[in-house]
Amino acid sequence: MSSSAIRALRILEAVGEAERPPGATEIARTLKSTPGTVFRGLDALLRFGLIARYQASAHYVLGPTADRLRHSLIAQFRVREVALPYLRQIASLSGETTSLYVKLGWYALRIASVPGTNEITNAPPLGEAHPLGQGYPGNAILAFLPSSEISAYRAWAKRHALKSQVSSAMLKEIAKQSYAFGQPEFAGASAVSLSIRSAESAVASLAIEGPVFDGSRPAFENLRTWREIADKIESVLRAQPALGLNPFGHIDPNAIAL
Repeated sequence: MSSSAIRALRILEAVGEAERPPGATEIARTLKSTPGTVFRGLDALLRFGLIARYQASAHYVLGPTADRLRHSLIAQFRVREVALPYLRQIASLSGETTSLYVKLGWYALRIASVPGTNEITNAPPLGEAHPLGQGYPGNAILAFLPSSEISAYRAWAKRHALKSQVSSAMLKEIAKQSYAFGQPEFAGASAVSLSIRSAESAVASLAIEGPVFDGSRPAFENLRTWREIADKIESVLRAQPALGLNPFGHIDPNAIAL
């Protein structure tokens, strides 16, 4: 790959990872490059639709071509279509946005999301990814990986100096109960993610992305209902294992950077 192509990809990565739409100077500072070099890379990315100007300003966001590539990747996970009806059911029952995450490399990738029915809910973006051990959706997947894969993930996380990793004791607890909790939010209530398993290994997790569990008896009853719905997804995957296959499972996880 040519040096100019590598620079363009790094610029694209910087735009995609920025917390707010960055300008050329900010990108140059992030990449330790010159504004002139960054401007040339931005111009090439604009021509191919990989980035776009944010509200006609001098700041940039991912463009329509990047969105199409993202949706093309997501569509390859057949478990998405299996899970969508059940996501809608849980979103209706819980009132909160409900999402589906899958393992891609050492990340949990959001591939589907159904908005909740409550007056105030979040709208998380598709394609967002986080290291498996740094969030409840990923923890619900990580807990069901073979011990050798968990060790390989921890080695990868250590090389990347990732902090706040889930403990082995917590993973054992998640595997025992088949769900993981997020950090407590309003009135001490937590979001929750349910493991979706196939052949004893988690292929996905179904996350209710709002404060729905407070430890009370009604909350446990709701959790039991949601788990029963998630079990229906697992029943489909047991009957048709091909639907749960990871289309990128043959790629070395250490080679995937999101």
